[in-house]
Amino acid sequence: MSTPDAPGAPDGATPDTPSDAHAAAPGAAAPQEPTGWGTPTYGQPGYGQPGQGQPQYGQPGYGQPGQTPPQYGQPGYGQPGQPGQEQPQHGQPGYGQAQPGQYGQGAYGQPGYGQPQAGQYGQGTYGQPGYGQPGYGQPAGFGGAPFAPQAAKPGIVPLRPLTLGEIFDGAFGAIRHNPRVMLGMSTLVVVVATIVGALIGYAFSGYVADAFFALPSDAGLGGLETEFATMYSSLAGTGLATGLATPVVAGLLTVSIGQSVIGRKATVGEVWSQVGRRAWFLIGFSLLLGIVFALVVTLLVLLAVLAFAVDPGLGAVTILLAIPAYLAAIVWIGARTGLVPPALALEGQPFWPTVARVWRLTRGSFWRLVGIYLLAYVAIAVVTQIIATPFSFVGGIALGAGQALVGNLVMTLGVAVSTIATTLFLGSIVALLYIDVRMRREGLDVELAAAAGEQPPA
Repeated sequence: MSTPDAPGAPDGATPDTPSDAHAAAPGAAAPQEPTGWGTPTYGQPGYGQPGQGQPQYGQPGYGQPGQTPPQYGQPGYGQPGQPGQEQPQHGQPGYGQAQPGQYGQGAYGQPGYGQPQAGQYGQGTYGQPGYGQPGYGQPAGFGGAPFAPQAAKPGIVPLRPLTLGEIFDGAFGAIRHNPRVMLGMSTLVVVVATIVGALIGYAFSGYVADAFFALPSDAGLGGLETEFATMYSSLAGTGLATGLATPVVAGLLTVSIGQSVIGRKATVGEVWSQVGRRAWFLIGFSLLLGIVFALVVTLLVLLAVLAFAVDPGLGAVTILLAIPAYLAAIVWIGARTGLVPPALALEGQPFWPTVARVWRLTRGSFWRLVGIYLLAYVAIAVVTQIIATPFSFVGGIALGAGQALVGNLVMTLGVAVSTIATTLFLGSIVALLYIDVRMRREGLDVELAAAAGEQPPA
């Protein structure tokens, strides 16, 4: 479970956490990484982990007989036409003997109840139950569906692979379960970052104003060059500061949600003690991702420039191809690395091994992650637009009336509120997606159930 580190334990790992599902078999090599809630066990054999061979069709499995069924056209026990086999006399019952009028009807071990009626040519199949008849080893369920026990739900989501509705519902449930961290602490970090960014932007507003004054007089600024320079520099500084603070807030939300999943409410001190020392990793990953996207843009721009140097038509085609290529690169890299911040916050492993592990962990889940990310972004974009519109409207009116200070304060407040809403919702979705992917790929639900069982009764 995601608790402050004990001495001698790696970051984010809980020492001596029982995990029967991931226990190594006798004589097997010890796992390279420690076990526990939040500790990676990718690739080790265990409950629900990749690498377990599933029984193939026709192989003996749970509830299946261990003998190979006869193939179509091969003589079976009790079937007529077997060389060397004594056939039952006329009028004597034989095991699996065909009834009159059923040519070749007898099936291996087929019960009489639900058996096809006479006159059906070659109808019998190996061990097939009749209509409505329960098969050998088949669990009973409504409408013939296998019965599955209900998953435990000690916290905000059930401990099994999650559906889309459960992920979105769990995001709001996490806020209700621990509002002090989810709302209070994340709001504090965003507000501090917004104030610092606005002050930094205001300090550089003079340089931006010089650039505005250098514009032609018909640029449409109407003598408000200083006011617009202050607004743009403040918004730029705020965006930079909140962009660096967003990964830290995502780490705080992840640790809180990791505890809410097992029904435990983490305190502010516990959350910060685990995320505080990983904050530089989270900020560094955000900067690294920005550098990667900037390099992609630079490469595409250089290709377009070279294409225009060769032929203007080729340059236009290059631009038309570069835009969807850039969008595809953003989607692909974002989906494959989107779970890195929660992994950095919870697992406590070094930076590059964590990035590489998330890259492997998301393999095969690309389209599902992209679909959920897209739906979450669309939903929060609509909400933030509704939130930000009144602030932008009032701020624009104040700027037009010459009240630059009031206008900038109102717009900065709108940016802060929108950032809090976006970070809170998307951070919760990403944290739950990280837990969901690990439950699907690594059987994390078993470790979470064990960790939930260790919690004292409320």
